[in-house]
Amino acid sequence: MITQVLIEEIKQLLDSELCDSALQLAELECKPRLLDKQVPPVERLSLLRIYCRCLHAHKNYRASLRTITEFISSSIRSQLSADDLEEVARDISNVRWELKEHDMCLAQLRQIPRSHRTTKDIARMARCAALIQSNDAHDLYMELLKRRPNAAEAYMYLNSQPGNKGGRLQYRPDSSNYHDVASFTTARSMMLRLEYRAAIAEYQRLARRHRANAQVIAQQATCHYMLNETRKAQLLYERARALDASLMQDMGIFAGLLMQTNDAYAVYGLGNQLLKTDQMRPEGWVAMARYFLMKGQTQEALAIVWKAQTLAPDHAEAYYVEGAIQMASGSADEAADMYLKAHGIERSALTYRGVIEAYVRCGRYKNAFLYAKELAELMPQNAGALAMVGMVLSHSPESHEKAAKLLVGALELDSRCTEAIAALASLYVTNEQLPQAIDLLEKYLPENESDDMYTRYADVLTLANELPKAAVNYTAALELNPNNERAKVGYDRVDRLMHPHAESEDEEQPDAEMDEAADQRVDDFSDDEVAL
Repeated sequence: MITQVLIEEIKQLLDSELCDSALQLAELECKPRLLDKQVPPVERLSLLRIYCRCLHAHKNYRASLRTITEFISSSIRSQLSADDLEEVARDISNVRWELKEHDMCLAQLRQIPRSHRTTKDIARMARCAALIQSNDAHDLYMELLKRRPNAAEAYMYLNSQPGNKGGRLQYRPDSSNYHDVASFTTARSMMLRLEYRAAIAEYQRLARRHRANAQVIAQQATCHYMLNETRKAQLLYERARALDASLMQDMGIFAGLLMQTNDAYAVYGLGNQLLKTDQMRPEGWVAMARYFLMKGQTQEALAIVWKAQTLAPDHAEAYYVEGAIQMASGSADEAADMYLKAHGIERSALTYRGVIEAYVRCGRYKNAFLYAKELAELMPQNAGALAMVGMVLSHSPESHEKAAKLLVGALELDSRCTEAIAALASLYVTNEQLPQAIDLLEKYLPENESDDMYTRYADVLTLANELPKAAVNYTAALELNPNNERAKVGYDRVDRLMHPHAESEDEEQPDAEMDEAADQRVDDFSDDEVAL
């Protein structure tokens, strides 16, 4: 009973991030009990685990490894059950993995009988074997596929081997599933060429052959998301998660979709589930970084996304999210660097958009135009791609007419293209065509409701001096997203303009100051044209 109370107290300290206090308590209370033969072996093992967890919180993996090794080498080994010894082997392998001693990690997991190995054990063994270029990697990944037919990591490895000629590999762990690696690879290559429609068709053919493949469904969802078909993409992502709760592939992108819907609770829930599944994968950390970004806690978001980059230096989504964080922090140059890094790892419609928006924010319109033009050439019938070109051209006075035509054309292709709506509204404001800007936003707002759209509409209404209506729309924006700083500032400004004597009966705001506030509003609208 005392042992359990002690363990719970240390856990509470760790969960509260009071790691120093937790370690001090563990050193004082747990360490002596490890050597006390009067304490039951199972309790001593529990004390060992919580003590090592404290050491891990301080990144002191060597001390943890030494403690476990000394403990298991003592006479207590004969008093532990086979299951307990297997769990100790897993604990040691986890420490070896943190120390990047992949060969020793693999050797440790081999001590667990084949029939007792979990799916997670096999996945870790396969990953270690691949990292040390062991011949066993192929067999281990094949075994992983039998346990988890949707294991994308196994597909990637097996398909990358020189001996694989792209033929069809067939697995029948339940007498029904089989997977066409060649078709899967074809669809992936289409995605990398931004041929999302063709990729969707290929994934649909794969899905008809094996309907319960969560990986195929998730990839299909990503294609729809890249084409701005967010509702269909969300349904497919949710279906993939329902089929395989341990699915990790593309879940960082799914978190981005949920962030777009302003559902912070869903983003947090997804990130939490992903981290519970595997803390050594970057997707969970990427999702949590998005959550903190939604809460306006950019420093915390940066720290978390850097963790994702450390775990997976070649994970494009981790750099893309850092770009979004830097944009939110007003560091457009740093954002451009991160978006470019993500683009270099794996280009997509999202990375193109990120690079273009960051360059526009920096005032580097020539660079932005080059990427926008390339995107339009790769996706010639895509409204978002046309909108990017139009948005860049809208910053050049001599190209306003051409920009307007492109943006109108984008909206004819897709009335839900928010980039085109925002850029065209900004162009109208720049040309002092406020009635046209108001008509545009009123037309497209009902099917594109978001805090950003309500804020843009309120901005234009403020410029048109329709202050009560502007206040209503700022309020609508804040109801959708209470952390929208632009809506907060806009609402406060409108409130001051509507009630100039509210703060002090003795002070009145001169007309010149009100004009200056209105001029500043125009500047803010132009500066914030590109949504984060």
